[in-house]
Amino acid sequence: MTKPMRAHHYAPIAPLDTEPVGPYTDPQQREEALRDALRGVDLGTYDERMIAWTLRTLDNSSVRVVVSWLERTRGAGMINLLDAEAELQKRRPNTRRFSA
Repeated sequence: MTKPMRAHHYAPIAPLDTEPVGPYTDPQQREEALRDALRGVDLGTYDERMIAWTLRTLDNSSVRVVVSWLERTRGAGMINLLDAEAELQKRRPNTRRFSA
């Protein structure tokens, strides 16, 4: 049994200046990579229809772009979260804890 295709193995997680190419991946592997990029996202019935449409309609390179966008968006969200946390830490009064 082979391991599921992970988003970071399927698509470059960096800004794309050229068409992302890679080895042939079968439809199942493309779906695994797309679903990995969507991990943690609650999906409805229409979302599932759009996943099926995307996989049926887009070529391999185009799906790689979509997966790359999703992964980079996830990364940007984490950076923004960390930046917000750092800003909150700066604004908190410097309190000392004393032990008895």
